[in-house]
Amino acid sequence: MPLKILSSLFFVSTSLLFSLEFDYHLKPKKVTENLYCFFGSLENISKRNGGNMVNSCYVQTKEGFVVIDSGPTFAYASQSYEAMQKIKKLPVKYVINTHIHDDHWLGNSFYKDKGAKLIGPKNYEEEIVPKMQTRMERILGKALFGQTKIVPLDKVVEQNLSLALGGTKFEIRQVEPIAHTKGDLIVYMASQKILFVGDLVFNGRITSLRDGSLLGSLKALEKIDSYDAKVIITGHGYQTDANSTHEFKAYLSGIKREVLKAQESDIGMEKITKVVTMPHFKTLKLYDVLHNRNVLDAYGELELIDDE
Repeated sequence: MPLKILSSLFFVSTSLLFSLEFDYHLKPKKVTENLYCFFGSLENISKRNGGNMVNSCYVQTKEGFVVIDSGPTFAYASQSYEAMQKIKKLPVKYVINTHIHDDHWLGNSFYKDKGAKLIGPKNYEEEIVPKMQTRMERILGKALFGQTKIVPLDKVVEQNLSLALGGTKFEIRQVEPIAHTKGDLIVYMASQKILFVGDLVFNGRITSLRDGSLLGSLKALEKIDSYDAKVIITGHGYQTDANSTHEFKAYLSGIKREVLKAQESDIGMEKITKVVTMPHFKTLKLYDVLHNRNVLDAYGELELIDDE
């Protein structure tokens, strides 16, 4: 086959590939004067949603954007960037990753290609291997995963880091050694009392304790509430006001209280999920998927502390 025809076929097939890129239908929501967020669905990762079950935000400054959590794929990051360029043509200068769950940072490579500096927790470099298969790739498959790849961070945060861009200041802090995960980060904009808390807070759906600590999560919530923020952006959920931690704190506090009560009554792990049902939280998304596992994880953690 002539080289010219082969080249044409390659161009057509490549064009078709990009035309079939998953369409996230992303629409930024204006939260404050300089803050826009893309709010994901309250469900698990699936091919139907392309992994779009996370909140990703853009903070606009005079010199460029700061992105908080880059999202689940290269395509997601690309489409959110294009949506924001329609609002203001500014470069993305920094991307801050709140923790190591892959729905929050797999868009990093897109921003890296754009020249942004990537910031995240120390255990990103410790636990994320460049050629590892992530949960997102395993569930979505290679076609939807597309151009997504793992790239290294430019700066790791062990405890605290101050950042300024275009007259806007950001305080990046680790509030607990382990809470939702090891090394979770929050981002605070003191001048506007805006707090990004990642998955240290959920609303409208159930969290997962599988990689973290019930007690650490409760300690983190106390510190988050001490900021007295006016706007709180969570990793999952649509509520953004000062009360957005209340439901989540009630859920975790309830698990602790009821599991401890059950342990005092000598109820073993084999029966604990039948006792700690917490029916008033059944309306939250993913209750049927995650609640029993959370109770078991809490039981094991609290039992170890009791033994000590």
